[in-house]
Amino acid sequence: MDDPQKIWGDYYDRIKRRRMAEAGLLWAEIEAAGITADTAFIMDFTHFGSVRGDVDDLARQLSENYDTKVVARNEPSYWDVKGTTRPDGVCLTKAQYLAWVEFMADVAHSYAYVFSDWTLEAPALGRSFRSAHLDAD
Repeated sequence: MDDPQKIWGDYYDRIKRRRMAEAGLLWAEIEAAGITADTAFIMDFTHFGSVRGDVDDLARQLSENYDTKVVARNEPSYWDVKGTTRPDGVCLTKAQYLAWVEFMADVAHSYAYVFSDWTLEAPALGRSFRSAHLDAD
């Protein structure tokens, strides 16, 4: 019989690897758009899961640095944690951006949630960069 902890651990490892690959692809799009070290990004993100207590705890932890809200999904017993830096922008290097994606994947995992997607909006460039369209598999 398979160990449930190992199955879940493998699942989260796959999700994290996928998010990191997507982050690399998205950064390539961002660089191609002509960002500079002074480009400020408004960051929006979503995590999802099925345990209401965990979603509240995740939202509370993330609210230390982001505006967060919990939203019921269309699927019964599933919730999203939506977060943003709005109205503030953040300047990021590639290394800082990749570390942020890794942190988001890890913090979601710590609550048995999934880091679903994110958007970096660069108002100065009039561009938004969304992870949701990427498929890194």
